[in-house]
Amino acid sequence: MKRVIYETFVLFCIVAPYVTFAQVQMPIVTAVYTAEPPVIDGVLSDSCWQCCSTATDFIMVEPNPGAEVTQQTYVYVCYDDEKIYFGIRMSEDKPDALQAATNQRDGGVYMDDSFELILDTYCDRRNAYYFMSNLLGTKLDGRIIDDGRTINSNWDAHWDVKAEVVDNGWTMEIAIPFAELSYPGKAEQLWGVNFWRIERPHWENTSWASVQQWCQISHYGTLQGLVITKKTKRLTILPYGATRFERDTLTDSLEARTGLDIEYDVTSDLTFNATFLPDFAQIEADPFRFNLSYEEGEELYFREKRPFFLEGGSILTTPFQLFYTRRMNEIHAGGKLYGKIRSTELLGLAVRTKDTEEFFSVLRAKQELMGTTTLGVLATHKQRDDTVSQAAGVDFNMPVVGRFLLTTQVAATNNTGVSGDRWAGHAGIEGETSTYGAGLFAGRIGPSFWIKQGFVNTYDINRQGVSGYAWHKFVQDKGWFEWIDGGVSFDVAQEIGDRLAVGEMEFWSNFVTRPRLRLGLNGFRTYERYGDSEFTNYVIGGDIETNVGGAAGIASSCGAGRLYDERFRRFHVGVLFVVFDRISVFPIVQGVQFGETRWQWLVNAGISCQMTDEAFFRIFVQSASEDGTASSEFFAFEDVLNLTNNFLFGYEFAPGTILYFVYNNVHDFDARSTNHIIVTKFTYSLTF
Repeated sequence: MKRVIYETFVLFCIVAPYVTFAQVQMPIVTAVYTAEPPVIDGVLSDSCWQCCSTATDFIMVEPNPGAEVTQQTYVYVCYDDEKIYFGIRMSEDKPDALQAATNQRDGGVYMDDSFELILDTYCDRRNAYYFMSNLLGTKLDGRIIDDGRTINSNWDAHWDVKAEVVDNGWTMEIAIPFAELSYPGKAEQLWGVNFWRIERPHWENTSWASVQQWCQISHYGTLQGLVITKKTKRLTILPYGATRFERDTLTDSLEARTGLDIEYDVTSDLTFNATFLPDFAQIEADPFRFNLSYEEGEELYFREKRPFFLEGGSILTTPFQLFYTRRMNEIHAGGKLYGKIRSTELLGLAVRTKDTEEFFSVLRAKQELMGTTTLGVLATHKQRDDTVSQAAGVDFNMPVVGRFLLTTQVAATNNTGVSGDRWAGHAGIEGETSTYGAGLFAGRIGPSFWIKQGFVNTYDINRQGVSGYAWHKFVQDKGWFEWIDGGVSFDVAQEIGDRLAVGEMEFWSNFVTRPRLRLGLNGFRTYERYGDSEFTNYVIGGDIETNVGGAAGIASSCGAGRLYDERFRRFHVGVLFVVFDRISVFPIVQGVQFGETRWQWLVNAGISCQMTDEAFFRIFVQSASEDGTASSEFFAFEDVLNLTNNFLFGYEFAPGTILYFVYNNVHDFDARSTNHIIVTKFTYSLTF
């Protein structure tokens, strides 16, 4: 009898998500073909909008899920042979309270009054593109993977958007070329779709489809009526020319560089990229960061910014990061094939580095099973002369119940001259909605699990353990408070076959008031062991934020306690203010204190200006003190370690055809050296 009950329970856990999915009422909108496409000016005066059906009846997701929205939204869809167009009308009874502060591409658009459309072009209810913008026309786009399990904000497309304030609200027009999207190779298309609006004056997040999160693709509506007769196979060649002048303390140098990028659409859903001697001078510098790990032995992680690695790169996201593209610096040549063949998503990449003369390669395939279940394999390789580092893994992911998803992976490594326990495993169940979230994870990493082409924290090797978290908004939209939430997390790990290595407990709580003020309280207590050295650490902190949910405002935090047997204090202050509609400034000051007199501080400031839709400039300045400056004062300017300035100007003449001007200045006060770099780069797009 117990076996029957157990098998019934397991069957319910597997089938329940699909039964629930089938019972959801999904809205439908029809796209209308137009011979006269709209002019993308943000004004819905074009005749094509008058012929469209309306997607409306949005549902409130926050602050009161399922409640009637107070500000209505109306969406219209049409298309021609080249693009799909969206017209949006958003009612607003407090137009003077509309917020628009983000003007940098892929910035925090979601912190302004904004509109987002999400397209599931395969209608597989698991993967989608998203496009988001605000009143300034700032673009934020990316990919949603596995029903929200992974969000890839690095994917960029060429698309047009304009917005305008009108009587009783604001309007927006969006145009997306079909050539920017992958979709099935057939004429009649059926896409999944959802529309999401962030409305700041009334704190409302609203959705056209009935979802618990904006990324819940499995519950999206349907876009019908699209008939795409053909998608011409597109070959894009992007040659560039650059000049680089460098002056340091001793010498001057001037050099010219040329390179080439190639992009070819093998099919409507399979793309080949190649790059030869790429130059990434226009990529912004990494911000300085504190390394607070024990004896700074844990490597800091930096996100990838280079376009060649970003396209299609989200498929590489697994619990163990078996491939870390920042291991590759100067590239001699590289090639990549990525996309989808029927229900299999794949990526193959090979790169030869110029500075280290190493060869990197990766193969990844992910097969879609029923619902949003996937089975994936990943293999990576790095070689220099006769030294090889290899890693391979198998991952299985499936929905469990509601928004909770199961993620698993088993991986192994092979390195020249390394033997022993080279296995790692991970299993976790995690889910979140707008009002609660929780996760429970278990894993182990063998003592010989080394990945020279991947990223695994040194302190994670030779450990096994469990961790988890939970949070909940237990007060929402009541009295003076917009919401009150709280959460806890834990992490327990031991060396494999040995003693406890880590034991951590953390808590946090936030009190958010209707005047958009957030007060936070947080703290943690940990036990950490490194060899025979044992430490009990604890830090209690608080933070305050003005204009919660909005881009412009002040955010600050502080904390105090003990870290590795020393007194520890930290603080952080960040301010974002908008000088004009298209100019924003974001200075940040951070400081930490170890013991009684050892200070370290970081200061950086970013200025972003979107002068026109085609032209922009960005300035980034940062400085840091010497590590562990002995001073009773926080700002001991005589102990400044460095000062870095970065200026970037860009002008996009046409999609892919861009002129960059870059100036970098690095002054090392300790070495008494100054380095100036000036780069001009012009990339021209040839499309066939």
